[in-house]
Amino acid sequence: MTPPDLLNLAAGAAVLGLASLTAAMGYGLRTRAAGLLTAFFACFALAHLFGTFLLGGGAWLSADAVRWLRVVEVPLVYLLGPLLYGYAVALTTPGRWPGYRALRWHLLPAAAAFGISLLNAIAPFDATPTGAAVFLLSFHAWLLQGAPYLLAAVWHAWRAQPWPEAPAAGQPAPHRTWLRGLVLVIMVCWISSAMGRWPLAPDASARPWFGVALNGVTTAGLYLLAWFGLRQHILLPAQGGRYAHAAPAGDAVGPRYERSGIDPAQCGDIAAELSRLVQVERLYADPGFDLAYLSQRSGWPPNHVSQALNQGLGQNFAEFVNGFRIAAATASLADADDPRSVLEIALASGFGSKSTFNTVFKRMTGRTPREYRRAPADGATHAH
Repeated sequence: MTPPDLLNLAAGAAVLGLASLTAAMGYGLRTRAAGLLTAFFACFALAHLFGTFLLGGGAWLSADAVRWLRVVEVPLVYLLGPLLYGYAVALTTPGRWPGYRALRWHLLPAAAAFGISLLNAIAPFDATPTGAAVFLLSFHAWLLQGAPYLLAAVWHAWRAQPWPEAPAAGQPAPHRTWLRGLVLVIMVCWISSAMGRWPLAPDASARPWFGVALNGVTTAGLYLLAWFGLRQHILLPAQGGRYAHAAPAGDAVGPRYERSGIDPAQCGDIAAELSRLVQVERLYADPGFDLAYLSQRSGWPPNHVSQALNQGLGQNFAEFVNGFRIAAATASLADADDPRSVLEIALASGFGSKSTFNTVFKRMTGRTPREYRRAPADGATHAH
């Protein structure tokens, strides 16, 4: 191996480790966006694993072994663009989510690449000029296939509906900086792959150190991205699972908040910003909405969100969210022109079942949903 090959191998190993770490950290989060992020970095890590293995073992691997390794490696890179775009959409517009039928269309290129690679491994056709051209096209076309997804992710990171600002010095919330950094680093990786895996110039092999420089920049970018994600709690799962940070109402002052970093005077402002975010973006309408996702969307660590709700509003997380859901449900039930059933209104307001909706509605309004629909003027809610 030449010195540039050794450096590229080391950079590939570093990128593999960082991508694997990010995928493992994202696995502990329980939001739709986190699931897409985990899947993206898992594919990213596996593709780098196979690429690094092929780079390091290319001298002793047989042609058949390389073909079978490509069966796994090639389809993975076709998934990177759709997963990155899906993560950007889920993070910036959580209410927008296509159905599974629409999602299947995004998987067709990966399925086609898998079919071509598998067929080539079973009955090698890349030994002929035509077969080699077909396989070469499938091997490199992911760069073009993923480019529109990458550009769409960039658009969402910079041009989508403005996100809430963090209170400190008017700086953008951490998740916004994270997404922008992520798409920039992936763009560098895309450029590096385009120049290294599909060289257009015949003398590209005469510039091996240029590829080393690109890999070094990519590795440094991923290191900074991982450092930022860990520092800002973007990659750290909330402890204890869903609603784990919700504190009992009334626990406004206690030793649990003595070292939180925010004082009770700030909690009211933070709670007001959280309320605005949940109301404006209708985050409560998602039945899977939890404290970890509110933390990710607002940029505040989960313990700060819990403290702000507890000390600023005197509510735990479940009470906070149910207030918005019941407010939305009572507005719909009071609308004589709304033709939806009680169950449809409950689901549209963010409740996962009719029984839960009836229980919460009765507790917060003193009446059942059907009673409220018959005489809404006499009803009262404790909603926001």
